[in-house]
Amino acid sequence: MKWQTSIGKAFEINKEPSIYGTFAEIGAGQETVNFFYKAGLASQTVAKSMSAYDMTVSDEIYGKQSRYVCKERLTTMLTREYHLLERRLKKKIGNKTCFFAFAVTAATSSQKRTDPFFNNQHAWMGLRFQSKAGQAFNDITFHVNCRDQSRLQQHEALGILGVNLIYAGFYCKNNPKNFLSSLTENLSGKRVEIQGMSCIGPAFKQFSTPLVNLESLSQNLSSMVFFPDSEHCEFLPDAVFEKSLVILYGDPNLIKSFKRKKSEFLKILSLNTKQTSLIAFVPKNKIKVSSFKRQLKELCKNNFSVLTAPQLPLEDLKKRLSSYSSKPILFIIHEDHFTKKMFDSRFYNIKSPLESLGLLFEKKTKLAVLSKNKNFSVKTHKLKGDQEQMLKDYLVKKKQILDLKVL
Repeated sequence: MKWQTSIGKAFEINKEPSIYGTFAEIGAGQETVNFFYKAGLASQTVAKSMSAYDMTVSDEIYGKQSRYVCKERLTTMLTREYHLLERRLKKKIGNKTCFFAFAVTAATSSQKRTDPFFNNQHAWMGLRFQSKAGQAFNDITFHVNCRDQSRLQQHEALGILGVNLIYAGFYCKNNPKNFLSSLTENLSGKRVEIQGMSCIGPAFKQFSTPLVNLESLSQNLSSMVFFPDSEHCEFLPDAVFEKSLVILYGDPNLIKSFKRKKSEFLKILSLNTKQTSLIAFVPKNKIKVSSFKRQLKELCKNNFSVLTAPQLPLEDLKKRLSSYSSKPILFIIHEDHFTKKMFDSRFYNIKSPLESLGLLFEKKTKLAVLSKNKNFSVKTHKLKGDQEQMLKDYLVKKKQILDLKVL
């Protein structure tokens, strides 16, 4: 049954005596358990609720982390609270009870966002739960960007999202579309963005982590989805933090031409193998969910991670990636993109090619042009316009545009 309010969802859970667990909310995210208290019958659901706002107190409970709002802190919270719950109550009611631990660590702010892609108004949220009494637990974790400007609205949205997560975990886990619809119910107007979702455990045999993240992208709940391999999804800023990046931009099938190990490929590009991520950027409009898993496996087999999002111009993609890493970025584009689009004003919005390329190459960025044509060279290629030709020659001379032959 679909409830229209968060109180209604909380009450539906409260009146089910087999669901029992702990709520741990630290930082700004201390709203979810209140819905369960207000709904009534909370004693049938809430074994314990706790919050910690002071950083020293939080460290005493969960140990020190480099950051307070991060996946590592969330995982520590879920592990500790679920373990304590089972240790205290398993013998008494474990044979008839589905245990759960809900956790969120959050930061909110009313200050205007300066970075549209990542900001300090965010949270990590998760649920560890049993779908059947005595069964192994399942984990749902994800990052949340809060889109409301007001701090109080951000608190409210996190509380609603927390209720939705618990409800979706117990009642909507058999279908990714229903799961995500329930997860964002009562959060109209794109108040939250969900990133890096992971769904692991016996309850998720009907859909995989890649599938639910693709569905999240198709429902515009996520602006980007990053797959480090064919089975998992990661939060992009954490995955690429302070790493050099090689971005294959365009047709992902191009990478099939490369039949070499990652270390050999990076040697060609003179990059450090340990601190570099190879990423294929696959535009959202090129994805077919039915065949994406096969495509994903093929790309990952060739040592590339996969980033998918709505189509982004090179300079916009570079701006976003530069928010997460100050290290060099190398884009690989196809010869056709270089010769037909890169210096053509028709492929830019309000920017001229000069302005767009200025944004692209402003800091530690290079461009490699991929070609199977032995006679093609970025140095000798002639463009139609004199200004475009001069700009291209300048970038080639500075070694910011280079050739990359398929062998």
